[in-house]
Amino acid sequence: MGLKTIRNIVCFFLIFSSSLYAQTSKFERIELVEDEIKYYGCVPFGDKGLLLKTFDSKKQNNHRANTFTYIKYDTSFKALSFTDVSIPAKKSAYIDYTTKDKHYNFAYQTSGTYSVSIIDINNLKSQNIQGKFPKNTIINTIRATGDFIYFLGYTKDLPILLAQNITTGNCIFEKIIPLNKRKFSIISFEANEENNEAYLFTKDEIKNERIIKLYIYKDGDKTYETTIKSPDNDKYIVSAFASKSQDGSYFISGTYGNSTKHTESSVGIFISKLNQEGKIEFTKFINYLDIKNFTSYLSVRKQDRIEKKQEKLNSQNKELELNYLMVPHKIIENNGTHVLVGEAYYPTYRQECQHISGLNGQSMHCYQVFDGFQYTHFFVLGFDENGETLWTNSAPMYIEEKPFAITKFLSISKNLPNLQIIYSAWDKIFVCNYNNGENISIEEISYINEDEKLLTSTSKNRYWYGNKFISFGVQKIKSKENKAKREVFFIEKIEIPTK
Repeated sequence: MGLKTIRNIVCFFLIFSSSLYAQTSKFERIELVEDEIKYYGCVPFGDKGLLLKTFDSKKQNNHRANTFTYIKYDTSFKALSFTDVSIPAKKSAYIDYTTKDKHYNFAYQTSGTYSVSIIDINNLKSQNIQGKFPKNTIINTIRATGDFIYFLGYTKDLPILLAQNITTGNCIFEKIIPLNKRKFSIISFEANEENNEAYLFTKDEIKNERIIKLYIYKDGDKTYETTIKSPDNDKYIVSAFASKSQDGSYFISGTYGNSTKHTESSVGIFISKLNQEGKIEFTKFINYLDIKNFTSYLSVRKQDRIEKKQEKLNSQNKELELNYLMVPHKIIENNGTHVLVGEAYYPTYRQECQHISGLNGQSMHCYQVFDGFQYTHFFVLGFDENGETLWTNSAPMYIEEKPFAITKFLSISKNLPNLQIIYSAWDKIFVCNYNNGENISIEEISYINEDEKLLTSTSKNRYWYGNKFISFGVQKIKSKENKAKREVFFIEKIEIPTK
């Protein structure tokens, strides 16, 4: 598959969607039909363009490895160049990760052997590094920043963190020693490219006391370790994430629970500030119900019921608390204002039954089976350098998909004071515009024309650059007029005007 062929395919399927939708936003769309070439997804790299991951069956001449072709496009959807990357065919797991300049493909086997293919968006050069974990190691997460890639997982029920230099190949094993193996778990692990740091939060327990620890790594080495404690004995930390501020301090955000209930669900958000000396300057707790429009995703009847309960408890100097699960995004900072965005969800279950034969005949045994996470709504919260809330808001999320792992559906711009949030829901994209917490507009963008019917759809959204987002996935579309069907891999650029 040469570059000329790629360009011809793209030009043939290019659709300027701005003429199809009566919307305020602008669109460009590519549709690609799979034949011998399979399309796996897009990797945006800001104004440097994007990579389209493809699989060409004609190139598969080695049963030990699969060859993927990455095609580089500019921001106007013009194909520029491509590169081939080989990934071991026999693998226990496959994980990818993207930084501002590089895309990582990681594959490993239960024997411990692993390989990482790295593509540089600037010159499309690729490199491969290899190594070996202890046998039966399970890697859950990879992160990369600077010259290091971090592998986080478990080996023989013990946590393992390996940092490998992608230039020299040198490896550093970092020690994480649980106090209670049965109660230990990883809360979050994120990388910060701006200062080549990585932040790991763990949860442990000793003598019925919950212990939250923060580890900071820089250039492969652990530079800091501390225990994060709630200053309120009635509240305990459920989840935690770190963001480094422009003044060198750290904002720790997450969720908290009520000690009297002691469940894994949370009842609100907390924000702490860790100064450069390692001291917690403040911790602020925000009840979910104190966030504007937080229950707007519920029916009017249920909202009224909650308001009545809240009024009754307020008259008794008590606070109503509702249990949620929440995944927060990285804090956005601009001119002393910080913005936290979070997505709310809850686990769902289905009942399964089976007949069991015994001495007295057959009996029926029913049990619950996890059926995925249902996402319901999101919130935005602005606060100042002292953690004081400046504004809040919330809106429903119309997500039908129920993932089995915690997922971030929202794509967010970082052009404060304007905040643009988009997500997909079956046949449309929702675009939410905020200015200093006030909802300016909510726009619904249809994926198809009025004379078409969407039969199947899987899509993802990513923030691209400026006020532009990208949506991509696989759709099966039927014409209402001639009943013709087409199944395509689409890429759609969405330009949202700021107001």
